Amino acid sequence: MTGAARTGAVATRRRGDGLLAAIFDAVFDQLRTVGYANLTMDRVAAAAGTSKTVLYRRWAAKEDMIADAVRYRLPNPGDVPLTGDVRADVHALLRCVQASFSATRGTALQLVSAEAGCGRPAVRQTIIDHVVEPCVRLIGEVLRRAAERGEIRPESASELVAASGPAMLVQYSLIREPIVPDEFVAAVVDQIVLPLTARSAR
Repeated sequence: MTGAARTGAVATRRRGDGLLAAIFDAVFDQLRTVGYANLTMDRVAAAAGTSKTVLYRRWAAKEDMIADAVRYRLPNPGDVPLTGDVRADVHALLRCVQASFSATRGTALQLVSAEAGCGRPAVRQTIIDHVVEPCVRLIGEVLRRAAERGEIRPESASELVAASGPAMLVQYSLIREPIVPDEFVAAVVDQIVLPLTARSAR
């Protein structure tokens, strides 16, 4: 392949990636402005500057498109650097959960609520599979290592304690505001997770 051909191929891929990003931006814009129930392929296509045919070539239904948009934006908990410091690591992993709400422009839990009673809750499962469960698992590993080092009570290195932080962030986003503030994340670490693991706790 000549240099010019390679350059052309890269440009084509970039246009494809650019279109995909525009579609996903349009998905989140529509979710914020018209909501899950009123979001349609027509609306997204118009907002993204493309055609409905292009969307249907890739997705059979809006639920699949929305799930892919969420997946595209979600952070990867596996990318969170862990230091061996319990507080810092739990805080970093909860920030990852927090970032999942920010990355979806505050619509992640709106989508989960909208899917309640739905026969195929793709978005809820995407968020659980890609962020919540990995973060709970990684927090559990952080706690188990800390217990092995004698820093926390061994019985506190449990799935229940590991899940308490992510659960509080989900509750905040559902009940209070879609975007979880930094100070709330820190408070969950210092006032809930760490006290549950403290060796002096009863």
